[in-house]
Amino acid sequence: MRTASLAAPWAALLLVTACVPRPIPDVEPRDTPATPPPSVAGALPYPLEGPALWTAPFSSEPRAAGSSFVGVSQEKAGGPLHFLGVDRDGVTRWATERDPSCTGFTVARAEEGGAEFVVLLDREPDPDGGVRAFVTTASAHDPDTGERLWGPTEVPGTLVGPGLVFAALAGSVMTEASGPKAALAVGTGEVVADEEDGDTVLHEHHGTLLLYRDGELRALGSEQGELWTHADLTVPDELGDRPVSVGYGPRPSSDSGAAVVLEWTAADEVGGAGADDDREVLLYTVHHLRTGERLLTLAPDVRPRLLGDGLDRTVVLAAPAGEGEARLYGLAATDPEPAWELPTRPGERLAGLVGDTLYTAAESGAGRAVDAATGGVAAELPSEASDLTPVAALPGGPAVLRVPGNGGGVLAALAVS
Repeated sequence: MRTASLAAPWAALLLVTACVPRPIPDVEPRDTPATPPPSVAGALPYPLEGPALWTAPFSSEPRAAGSSFVGVSQEKAGGPLHFLGVDRDGVTRWATERDPSCTGFTVARAEEGGAEFVVLLDREPDPDGGVRAFVTTASAHDPDTGERLWGPTEVPGTLVGPGLVFAALAGSVMTEASGPKAALAVGTGEVVADEEDGDTVLHEHHGTLLLYRDGELRALGSEQGELWTHADLTVPDELGDRPVSVGYGPRPSSDSGAAVVLEWTAADEVGGAGADDDREVLLYTVHHLRTGERLLTLAPDVRPRLLGDGLDRTVVLAAPAGEGEARLYGLAATDPEPAWELPTRPGERLAGLVGDTLYTAAESGAGRAVDAATGGVAAELPSEASDLTPVAALPGGPAVLRVPGNGGGVLAALAVS
């Protein structure tokens, strides 16, 4: 059995969230009634059904966590900004103020089926750095009560992911330029990996961390220690006997994911990684993050696209090795094989993985609503509604959808059939 040698780290595409200093805020309990619903006309995406139940009080797309929706509320640009926790009846249960530029947040979960929580960013004055100095911090909160679970923990910059990975970024647009990254432990908020100490932080999901450390690609569990390294991976048969290296491949387009793509390239020497990040990819493979087990072997000419969710499901759009036609694959974190696969349509792309449904869209024509557990096509999405994808959904509903109109649209809660 041939095992893998190591390729050079992959530079992730990151999103900037700028922040400025402010005092540490407290969480304010609230009992604000739901806002009356907007009028919703026209086709709705599966499985939503009208009329709308209430208007969501968020300025941007919320996330579902626990039994609540959590998101940002800001009445005007540059004005006070609050994170809100809103229950399934539209009642705002808690709020916490943040600086107007600190809008980054994510939903996380402790490993082994722990409860979901939200991680919010802030900037605090740095008592050791002078009047104008500040630090970025992250804190975890119960999504239903707002209770602080850990933090604030100092981090090097904004949330860049996948998972609880933070970095200071250059500029204010989509960029690959960043400062050293750090990853936090889901249970305590402690820094568990820091590029200032020589690590290369790649991917975190529910307590499992993938990084380069001491010359090896390693997966680490928060309590179990090292789970696997690149040396434990079997080289795919499709690569023959040539010297190859393996490295981190395309990251998920969602906040994180329970599966990771690795890319295989020609090694400069037997067992060597080489220093050229632009080497030709010979093959992609998809692996369980926690076990390292290979789930898919994919052709190099179609760059895989991934979407993950908080239930450890991952959807992959890619072409299998030896075939030219792309397919959709549904993966579960505990299964040794894909749960389902489905042929793609011309130009089909991943639009969202919300609740129990995968949404796809196409350059022309209708998209599809696919059961995320079985791969069954639940509904064809009318072309006029192909871009109307729910932004968040609670188990059993409701779901939040951006309704067009009114100067950019409003966020409405609708029942789930």
